[in-house]
Amino acid sequence: MSSFQKLVRKFLSEPCKIDIDDVRRLLDYLDYTEKKHAGSECIFHKKGCHPINVPTVKGKEVKRFYVKRIVETLGLEEYLENNEGENEGE
Repeated sequence: MSSFQKLVRKFLSEPCKIDIDDVRRLLDYLDYTEKKHAGSECIFHKKGCHPINVPTVKGKEVKRFYVKRIVETLGLEEYLENNEGENEGE
């Protein structure tokens, strides 16, 4: 299983809070870039897509609600279903 798939599984496990660095890694893998950091909110952009705003708690953690929104926006459940068997030999 690839490190990206492990990260997707982490998001799908619905933790109470997730670290903003994990959000950055996930969105970076999907070619999003962090354009602006306004206070406690990170904003990620990708050409042809709506921006993704991610508020943080104390500049570090992302609440479950926003993690769920990221999962839905990016279609991570569908991604994992479609790529379940890949990289099993690693």
